[in-house]
Amino acid sequence: MKVKEIANLLEGNILGDESLEISGVTSTEFPKEGYLSFVNETGQLQELENSITPCFIAPLESTSKNKTLIRVKNPKKAWAQILSVFCPPRKFKSGVSEKAFVNPSAELASDVTVEPFAFIGERVKIGKGSVIRANSYIDSNVTIGHNTLIHPNVIIYDRTVIGNHVIIHAGTVIGADGFGYVFTGREHYKVPQIGNVVIEDEVEIGSNVSIDRATIGSTVIQKGVKLDNLVQVAHNVQIGQNTVASSQVGISGSSKIGSCVILAGQVGIADHCEIGDGAIIGAQAGLPSRKKIPSQKIYFGSPARPYEVERKILAAQPFLPDAVKRVRELEKKIEELEKGANCAGKT
Repeated sequence: MKVKEIANLLEGNILGDESLEISGVTSTEFPKEGYLSFVNETGQLQELENSITPCFIAPLESTSKNKTLIRVKNPKKAWAQILSVFCPPRKFKSGVSEKAFVNPSAELASDVTVEPFAFIGERVKIGKGSVIRANSYIDSNVTIGHNTLIHPNVIIYDRTVIGNHVIIHAGTVIGADGFGYVFTGREHYKVPQIGNVVIEDEVEIGSNVSIDRATIGSTVIQKGVKLDNLVQVAHNVQIGQNTVASSQVGISGSSKIGSCVILAGQVGIADHCEIGDGAIIGAQAGLPSRKKIPSQKIYFGSPARPYEVERKILAAQPFLPDAVKRVRELEKKIEELEKGANCAGKT
């Protein structure tokens, strides 16, 4: 494509050669002749003046001596858009494989794809353009919307509701029983888990994620949520719109996560916690039971504390051994002074 064509698609303006031909898309870490990349900050361009990459998507105020620029409001989003043009998503041929099992009571739109060895249970409903890949198991009474992609070896338990434009990656399990037991003093008595899981539109769920059904009611993943690989979501959890959770996040039962929250890697959230909209929880942070995090706040550490508090604690930690040594020396001197004072008093 010509630079001019790309700029038109991205609604950007051009600085440089609009007739330059672009063969593909790359990143600044992997420069290539004839390819397009992006920068998020104008200062990065100074370091790339001698790069073999000829063209960059850049912020609106950017300038360059040697490079052609396509200037846009959000360079990284524009880069992602043009990636999809040069490398479009995989297309799946519609139709049901003869090697798949589809229960006669299931309702599948005419252009649904079901690959070999997939299982579609009783009264399942699958919408237009959705894809069920090989070895996936869709239990009874599951509803799946249109243009949803279920990758291989996904297990979806009964009564799960999945919306439109959802992506679920390989090995994920949705709707298994929540971890609910009553200890009688002699045994752990199982609490029946009779709820379900609801996944709204435009959610993407990584590989080997577990989302448990509710004890009563629904575990809900709202629109636009993105869950990384190896995330655990327990029974009756509510996750608000456009929240993201990185790998190995664990969310315990009945916790409520607001909208546009960021949960960094290995965050652990105990039961009945509440996290406000727009909050950020740093990597490896731990939230004890019933902890409440205000909206728009940054917390990290274990137990999690406000950023302005925890950073002071972390900054002080390297000095603790010396501080302990000095305190012990001072205690010893005080003890010696007290002994001397006592002796003087007796004489």
